Amino acid sequence: MSPSHASVGTAAPRGHKTRHLADELRQAIAELRWPAGKLPTEQQLARDQGVSVNTVRRAVDLLVQEGLVYRRQGSGTYVSASPAVGTGYAVGVVVPSLTYYYPRVIAGIERELSGHGCRMLLRCTEWETGLEHRAVEELTRSGADGLIVVPTLGEDGPGSWFGRAEESAVPLVLVERGTELAATSVEFVCSHHAAGARAAVEHLLRLGHTRIGYAERISPHTAPQVRSGLAVGLERAGLDPAPVVATSLRRWTGQDADRFLDHLLRQRATAALCFADREASLLVGAARRRGLRVPEDLSVVGYDNEVADLCEVPLTAVAPAKADIGRRAAELVRARIAHPDAPRRQEALVPELVVRDSTGPVPRLHR
Repeated sequence: MSPSHASVGTAAPRGHKTRHLADELRQAIAELRWPAGKLPTEQQLARDQGVSVNTVRRAVDLLVQEGLVYRRQGSGTYVSASPAVGTGYAVGVVVPSLTYYYPRVIAGIERELSGHGCRMLLRCTEWETGLEHRAVEELTRSGADGLIVVPTLGEDGPGSWFGRAEESAVPLVLVERGTELAATSVEFVCSHHAAGARAAVEHLLRLGHTRIGYAERISPHTAPQVRSGLAVGLERAGLDPAPVVATSLRRWTGQDADRFLDHLLRQRATAALCFADREASLLVGAARRRGLRVPEDLSVVGYDNEVADLCEVPLTAVAPAKADIGRRAAELVRARIAHPDAPRRQEALVPELVVRDSTGPVPRLHR
């Protein structure tokens, strides 16, 4: 019987399901469906795909033979970092989060790498240093040509991580880290957060504000730089480098914003810089509940520009060049792989200030 006359109920040729599932898994890997780099168990894949465990095992065997994944005894199956045939370098990318801030960095990395025939192997560590160290080790062991890493800076500070980075077996570029140790030889691309904060302060000063408060979410990397830029901006204007009110918390609530607003009003502050957008949004909400107008009675500046335009009063905000940071990091790691002995580079990109509705001239009563 010719294939065109085969009955509807004829079983698929032997191996068809295996090949079809292998194609599905290749596509899922290309789409970074498992950003942690570990495939679901064979039992889970069988349930999800509606096939037998044996079919899953045979499909995974094909991917192992191709070098796309590898099995670790007693642990599971992992995406390999070795490049596919006909592509450029394979670059491992390790980030602490796939939400807020980092998606744009990742997009910049991916566009730069894919535009040069390179492959990105993404790992997310959810801010856990143990997962971070294992991700770096696995990517290195499985053949990554280079690494781009956003380290989680734990209680021991950056020192121990930078020591490991300097001894990396493959070219490594840090993202949004590097300025903590002035003498490090590690290549990095980061935001010049102090310059961004200074730009925000100078914007408020041009509007006539001289009594400026500061609200901060504690961050071991970014917050000290923002404070530094704030102090420089005030000092250069001939003012006390310390803001009239400064509050630093691990996580802000609406009640915290209310208390901060009380401090601002007692000190006759007319503006506030908030790190980050969420804290600025909470302050705007507190002001509106108190019957104050933003910016007529109080000007507010956010930081990060992630959700600034979604605030009930669209926020003026400092906007780090996230996609450009990712792109430059990818350029650096590609250049280092191709030219191992070239001079090392460390780059800081100055954020942009995006002016919206939340800042205006100082109120007349305070002039």
